[in-house]
Amino acid sequence: MKLLAFIKKDFQINMSYRFYFFLQFGFMFISLFMFYFIGRTFSGAMSQYLSAYGGDYFAYVLIGISITSFVSVGLNSLSSVIRESQVQGTLEALLSTPTSIYTILIGSSLWAFVSSLVSSIGMLTVGLIYIGQNVQLINSIVSLAVLFLTFTSFLSVGMLSASFIMVFKQGNPINMIFGTSSYFLGGIYFPVDVLPEWVRGLSNLLPITHATKALRTLLLTNQPVQNAVPIIINLIIFIVVLLPLSLVIFKIAVKKAKRDGTLIQY
Repeated sequence: MKLLAFIKKDFQINMSYRFYFFLQFGFMFISLFMFYFIGRTFSGAMSQYLSAYGGDYFAYVLIGISITSFVSVGLNSLSSVIRESQVQGTLEALLSTPTSIYTILIGSSLWAFVSSLVSSIGMLTVGLIYIGQNVQLINSIVSLAVLFLTFTSFLSVGMLSASFIMVFKQGNPINMIFGTSSYFLGGIYFPVDVLPEWVRGLSNLLPITHATKALRTLLLTNQPVQNAVPIIINLIIFIVVLLPLSLVIFKIAVKKAKRDGTLIQY
């Protein structure tokens, strides 16, 4: 119930700034149209790297763009809550409340994740309808599950980012490791197969690589769901390994900040 209260609060705040709220969605679809015309520009040249996904660059990049918001939200939302609380001097008060710090942290960021999830679903729906892509019902349902797993995986990464900010305040390397690398190595704008083999090994360590590959398999090829299962399992393994680790590291970071008396420093 507490998490729902956080979502309701943030929803009401965002709706009080309706122009900015709808402007965000406007920019999202403008970027989508830009890639549509890029795809039209090269529509006559069939790339061997895109043939497995139907050969349409716009359809390919649609999947990547639809989940890029998880990257920025996952990396920044949790750490932003910590940083703002440090600057405002409210972090110590938050930690002393009967509500768990995890509830406060996740609840304060949950609206950003939910709005990203909704925008991803909306973008995929509009884009796939526009290009006339037929998707089986079971593939659509499993795709929603993949989006939720993507949500969870970047929540785990965000917890690591928040832990670093809790202790070191500035200079967060998690953003660089998982942010820039996700855009470059995650197969968002171009297939991972074009990269050198040793670089492809690094891309397999990123959750977004498996998320985009699973969604493309489910939505662009209409292959049986079974074909996407091994990819989805890789994404689940990432969550199973990183989420508990992130929770432990964050707990250690809170204890260290309390012990050093740096909770109210910024």
